[in-house]
Amino acid sequence: MSKKEQKGKSSTTFGRGIKQATSWVAKMFGYKAENKYARGVWYVFATGAAVLTMYFALALTIVIIDGVGDIIIDYRYHRMDHSQTYLHDFSNEYVSPYVIYHSSCPTYLYNTTMCRRTATDIRWICKSSDGDSLACFSTVEERKRGYFNRFTGEVVIPAQYQKAWIFSEGVACVLDKGVLHFIDHNGQTLMGREFPYTERIDDYCFHNGLCSMLGDNNRIGLIDKQGNWAVEPEYYQMSYDTKGFWLVQDREWNYGLLDAKGQVFLPIEYNNISIHHGDSCIFVRRLDRLNQVLDFECNIINPCNFEEVEKMEYSTDEYDEEGILKSATANCLRYRTVDWNYGLMDKHGNIITPPTYSSITAIGSDRYHCDGPNGSVILDSKGREVGEKL
Repeated sequence: MSKKEQKGKSSTTFGRGIKQATSWVAKMFGYKAENKYARGVWYVFATGAAVLTMYFALALTIVIIDGVGDIIIDYRYHRMDHSQTYLHDFSNEYVSPYVIYHSSCPTYLYNTTMCRRTATDIRWICKSSDGDSLACFSTVEERKRGYFNRFTGEVVIPAQYQKAWIFSEGVACVLDKGVLHFIDHNGQTLMGREFPYTERIDDYCFHNGLCSMLGDNNRIGLIDKQGNWAVEPEYYQMSYDTKGFWLVQDREWNYGLLDAKGQVFLPIEYNNISIHHGDSCIFVRRLDRLNQVLDFECNIINPCNFEEVEKMEYSTDEYDEEGILKSATANCLRYRTVDWNYGLMDKHGNIITPPTYSSITAIGSDRYHCDGPNGSVILDSKGREVGEKL
């Protein structure tokens, strides 16, 4: 049978179905065809009624199927809470061997031994790095913070604080009604005093018995577990390095280092300090832009850390056979740091000048034209000014 014939047959079957439905509706309403006009009116009426009946039947079927589908999905999700496969979903994070944090909506804490959710409406969680039993959490709706036992998943301190930090060395700092105070595992206030809050400090945690805190003079220092100043507040910025150093800055953004006890390790006389624990060394850039490498005992490993060293040539008063001025090599070398600043170095590798110049050019065997932030100068091979500033 051709496609055209199949199409015609399908249309005929559909038309017969409509006609039968129309006849059924017409009979239902007591229709009797007495003339062509009456038959036409009743056919129109019956056709509309048949279409509406079929539409409502289809809509009712869809509603029933959708409802049954919801019941099946709810049942499946109820079972998934107890499924070991579900417990390894990509949205899950094991807070401890028996407690899971489910981070996708709906968010909750789940205890696998009790097979139930212990807390809901969890926006994020944060565990202590020292293995403390209490972990910090925030709610989704109110954005309040509290603490739960990470081994049971049960909330121990309700979400009631504006901000809260992890427990460190047995205590935690919380922000409540605009001020800071420290609490124990029962939520009881410690130290008997409050502290001002500042966003210049992002880590209100104790490290080796010390915690950074803002003083009444708007400077930052370190307090001990009793709330007393172990290091007076005299720094504009302070952060812990996680390996026993406190990086400090003054108002001019000069850097220094304190050790784990708060003692001065490097005074504030550096443009930058970078601690590399993998290499057990500290890269520093002094205020005169000289880059050095130190060990963790403050000994200088490399007195000048530079990127490049090169010879410099200058033009002499002599000409070669082709009439071109001859060049000669200057006594000093030119070295460049990573930030493209230049300094003078002798042929034995000893630093003559710090890298404070944007360019250095040899104009004689013992004379160098140097461009600096305060203008240009002429230096000799010992770094002394021998000419006026240009």
